[in-house]
Amino acid sequence: MSSLLASQIAFATPSLSSDTLVVNVGSDGRAPFLKTTPVQSLYAVLTPILGQLIYSSNAYDLEPGLLKSFLWDHEKKVYVLKLRDNLTFHNGRKVTAQDLEFSILRGFFTSKANWFEAFFGNIEGIEAIRGKKLFKSGMVTGVKVVDAATVTIKLKKPNPSFLHSLTRTYYSLVPIEELKSDYETWKRYPVGAGPYKVLNYELSGKLLLKKMYGDGPAEVLFSSSKKVRPSDVDVSYSESSGKTLVMSDKATSVTGIYFNYRNSIASQEIFRQAIDLAVDRSLLAKGTDVYKPAFQFLASHFWGRIPELNNHNPAEARKLLAKVHGLDLSKTYKIPVFNSFFDDPKLGKYISLLNKQLSEAGLKVEFFDSKDKFLSPSDSDTLFKIISLGADVTDPVVLFGLMRGKSPLAPHYPPKDAEYENLYTIAESATSLDAKVLALKSLSQYVYDHHFVVPLFERRSLFGINPQRVKDVGKQDGGLVFLVNRVNLKRSQ
Repeated sequence: MSSLLASQIAFATPSLSSDTLVVNVGSDGRAPFLKTTPVQSLYAVLTPILGQLIYSSNAYDLEPGLLKSFLWDHEKKVYVLKLRDNLTFHNGRKVTAQDLEFSILRGFFTSKANWFEAFFGNIEGIEAIRGKKLFKSGMVTGVKVVDAATVTIKLKKPNPSFLHSLTRTYYSLVPIEELKSDYETWKRYPVGAGPYKVLNYELSGKLLLKKMYGDGPAEVLFSSSKKVRPSDVDVSYSESSGKTLVMSDKATSVTGIYFNYRNSIASQEIFRQAIDLAVDRSLLAKGTDVYKPAFQFLASHFWGRIPELNNHNPAEARKLLAKVHGLDLSKTYKIPVFNSFFDDPKLGKYISLLNKQLSEAGLKVEFFDSKDKFLSPSDSDTLFKIISLGADVTDPVVLFGLMRGKSPLAPHYPPKDAEYENLYTIAESATSLDAKVLALKSLSQYVYDHHFVVPLFERRSLFGINPQRVKDVGKQDGGLVFLVNRVNLKRSQ
């Protein structure tokens, strides 16, 4: 038994009532709250447990969550965040302002790559904790505890979208005592201050939640095991499940080819250009409403995009591949695919089509299903990886920031590209929305021109619903996240 599994506490699952919503998260019997869990499943699990500091609607309006109030102090140039009254964690401890401080900063104490840098790296004084091992209140000058319920945050540079970053579940309140020393891995299972608490957890991948407050089913069972009664909701929808299809309104991710810049072949721009020319996106997305061809890094609902071009030219791709230094066209290169419907007969069909397109251009590849979200920092052999990057953030600057610093996507970013850094800094520092849009267009154009990434298609989220059990799913405006507390079950007869 692994150290992770050994650290969990297993319980016998009690018999399920008719008021229990059963949600299949499809993670192969693994714990559905691990960092390696596909993001769509992970956020479905974490959101009801951790809750959200702030909620964002489809129109990006902000509403109070675990924060009672959030405002910008024009005089002091700080954000003022105030916790909801009488807030407690599921372990019974009262939530304090220090918990809010810790939850926002915890990602900077680990040496492992994570998303905190992209979202909060702009906080004043954040350098003081990079590389540190132990959290203590007051270490960062830009984060100050004002009283038992209030924290202020000061940024180095203006960021009109900072509060929207706080809507992401992963940055919600967590108790430090429930995490291991890396401040990222749970000692047992997730503990938060959200509307649902973990009632018990089984090593077979079943996590039973009980509603503590708010709307929604009395209990929710998340299961990555098939040894449970038929599910009411499938977060990872498969058309073979026989359930009713529910689809998100807009793109929740963009699937693309992310190159390994630690590889001597993939780091050559001529190789990346050839791959771009070899791909026929329209054919990859044909036959399903779930996919829409993508010709640039940002999804179609974002601002900061450039006019779309379709440069499909397999003959030119073949010529360029023949010029790539070190590329052996007689060799078959193994290419990992993560969380991109690899085994689905319809939604995964694009993989065989992409294989054929690359082969017609002269590059032989063998795609395989990968359980690892990102390339290992030590991997210099893999040419590229198929990854689906979430498109549910509010500020597109964040997405470009994911290819920098300690982000898990850092291997997919060309190191020491001074012009990219300059363009990113201009976009990040824009003080008005108009200036930000123009700066983002310049950044988008640069990424497109140099083929940093080869986007394939936008993807809308799919959810399978059992109409015999589910009356309606409510307002599902969580983007990538399926909100279980919005589901209304049919009354038992």
